[in-house]
Amino acid sequence: MPREHKSRREVLNAIRDLSSLKDLLSQHDGHFDHEVDLEVTVYGRNYGGKKVGPYVRLLTYDPGEAIMTAGEWGGNTFFFVVNGIAEVYVQAPNQQDVKVAELPPGTQFGEMSVLAGVPRNATVKATGDKSTQVLEVQRPALRLLRKLPKFGENLDNTYRTHGRDSSLEGLRLTGGLTPEMANELRGYSVFRVFGANHVLFHENERINRVYIIKGGWARRAQTLGEKEVEDFIGHGHCFGIEGAAKDARWPYTLTLMGRTEVVEIYTSKLRERQALREALVKVLSTSVPPAIGGFVNYKPAVHDAMLAAQERLIETGLVDGTNLLVMDMDLCVRCGNCSLACHKIHGQSRLMRRGVHVTRLEAPRMSAVQSALSPEVCMHCADPECLTGCPTGAIGRFDLGQVDIDPKTCIGCGDCATQCPYNAISLVPRRPKAAEAGAVSFKSKLQEFLRIRPDPMPPAVDAVDDLVAIKCNLCSDRATLNPPGAKTRAYSCEENCPTGALARVKPREYFTEIGQIQGLLLIDKTHAYGRNIHKSDPPKRLIHSAGILLTLLATAATIYGLQRYGLGERIFSFLNMRWITGIAGLFGIAAVMTYPVRRQIYTKRAGPLRYWMLTHAYIGVIAGMLILLHGGTHSGGALTTALMISYDLVIFTGILGIFIYFFAPRKLTKIEGSPLLLDDLKDRRQELQKEIGEIAGQGEGPLQSIVKEKVVPHLVSFGYLLRQFFRREDLNQMVEKAKAEFNQERAQLTNEKDQRKLDRAIEACASLRRIDALIYLHRSLKMWLPPHVATTALMLALMIVHIIQVVYYASR
Repeated sequence: MPREHKSRREVLNAIRDLSSLKDLLSQHDGHFDHEVDLEVTVYGRNYGGKKVGPYVRLLTYDPGEAIMTAGEWGGNTFFFVVNGIAEVYVQAPNQQDVKVAELPPGTQFGEMSVLAGVPRNATVKATGDKSTQVLEVQRPALRLLRKLPKFGENLDNTYRTHGRDSSLEGLRLTGGLTPEMANELRGYSVFRVFGANHVLFHENERINRVYIIKGGWARRAQTLGEKEVEDFIGHGHCFGIEGAAKDARWPYTLTLMGRTEVVEIYTSKLRERQALREALVKVLSTSVPPAIGGFVNYKPAVHDAMLAAQERLIETGLVDGTNLLVMDMDLCVRCGNCSLACHKIHGQSRLMRRGVHVTRLEAPRMSAVQSALSPEVCMHCADPECLTGCPTGAIGRFDLGQVDIDPKTCIGCGDCATQCPYNAISLVPRRPKAAEAGAVSFKSKLQEFLRIRPDPMPPAVDAVDDLVAIKCNLCSDRATLNPPGAKTRAYSCEENCPTGALARVKPREYFTEIGQIQGLLLIDKTHAYGRNIHKSDPPKRLIHSAGILLTLLATAATIYGLQRYGLGERIFSFLNMRWITGIAGLFGIAAVMTYPVRRQIYTKRAGPLRYWMLTHAYIGVIAGMLILLHGGTHSGGALTTALMISYDLVIFTGILGIFIYFFAPRKLTKIEGSPLLLDDLKDRRQELQKEIGEIAGQGEGPLQSIVKEKVVPHLVSFGYLLRQFFRREDLNQMVEKAKAEFNQERAQLTNEKDQRKLDRAIEACASLRRIDALIYLHRSLKMWLPPHVATTALMLALMIVHIIQVVYYASR
């Protein structure tokens, strides 16, 4: 561990020795020019009881000790060498660390992770024979230190130099360039950072540079006759090597789609150096992208759908998350258990089923369409905007790559929440009011027990003081879920999804249409990603296989036993088939009842709920079959008859639930467009009903007559409701068709204002029926639960009485 120098005088002396920072100590007429910034940076300052800063530490590392390590997340700190020498090592393809540079006093390093949001790309150590003293600077100091002209200029130059050198060093380590070639290439290269919509080059312009896209995404466009074709391309590719040896022109236009890092190599210099040019072309040849359209070579409909999905994923920024939460809406039964699990473990849900919706093809065919929702929850971006504005350094990137907030240093200013483009950060009172932490009503408890409670909505925040920012932290601070040394990560939301609709994924691997446009050159590895249960879930397949096999074996064995022995004939001791099937069925029911117990466990690991639900279903089927055969053809007395009827109802409601869980979510995704919460649908329904009422109730005239007697009876009818379920129509197209049905009535209205009102009424009525259909589907997902729970409770009560009765008569 490094030794920290606590003396503020030593820290000030170190700052004075660094040319890019010494202006922080500049004085005029006996006063520091940057007095407040100096105080916050070096000493820390108290704002209303909340400590801000200090942001620098002076550290001494022993000989050979690592200052930073390649691959670790270092988005919170960068360094200056104060005394001694620091050595830079990178990993060669043979996994050996290779020394590539020495950093003398005054050199800045580690800023790439801070500015680009990427893991450390090199290991820096103190020299082997002498200790090294460094000044560690925390990220929040950037906004203060940028006021210093020399620091800002040095930071920019250092960032560009390190970006260029690390890229060229990566090319050298592939074995294609000699150290001398890589060193010479530095003089012909420059590292640049561009913003969104910058055109890197235009079609048919002369190629005068070789471009290597180190980070970012771009759109390629090419004119073919009178038609323009386009596709998208990711980082890790290079362009322009065909112009390195001879004159050539760009075959297409390349427009950047966001913040993009580019290494430029001037072709005029390469043409003068044949050996260097040939070696570079050989290294880069494998990173040249295919011709435009070559990534997605499918039939036109599939091609257009995949391009649309790529554009949506890039423009929304989903591909730049390091841990993305994805909901497969075909599997989501809208139970709200994910939000409830988050609420249980954090005290307030940090997950809402609203967010960015993407419709994409799971495979290169139009029939495999996935409706995916990335909810309003932190995706731990590679370059998080929330970090930039935090004035205290409370928000940062930690060991696992997760972006998190330290409540001890958060002052509740809200800068992070306003800068997050995904609405993933909330401000809540640091100390909740007693009323907010009060007892839950009986109705809420009953709704939660019956699984018909809606998503827990976060309470309104009316406090203005003593707030703290909260967000998803990947359950990293929950030792019961993620104990130290655990080989796998567990996330409460994903663990408690009963159908496996929820998955935490690495987006560039999950979205295959993005992976295929990403190159392999200079790609940084990222951490903090979860399992891809939507594509590969071996335990689920195992449970299905074992469940089907056990069901068949148990059924066959029971039928064989009944045919050979009947129900009453003794097989051994007092046991006959009635006793065997009864006892086996009882154990099956006991196993089935472990599922509701598991559903109450949120704060510790108990196995993913989706596996429990599958097991619950299969054991329920096996137990049901055994109990039904146990009853035989004669049910016995009234008590036994009631027990068998209740058991039949349990089986019926359970099978109904499986049927609804399979079909209702898929129907929802087909007709709802972007996923909506039930509360949102109800609010929208009220708005539409109010609008229709206002139009129809504005006096008595031709318009009101048409709306009341024709539009409402036709569009708010049962038949039009059924149409929503059985005809897959886009809402806009359905509204236009509805308007066309009333062209004759519209022509009867001479007032243009009334015609517009009629169109509004038609649109509102048609939309209302679509909303009604969605509400009914939402409710159908939960309508089977109350009777299932009720009949299960009745069945258990009757079974206890039946067991007592059987034991009593057997013992006589």
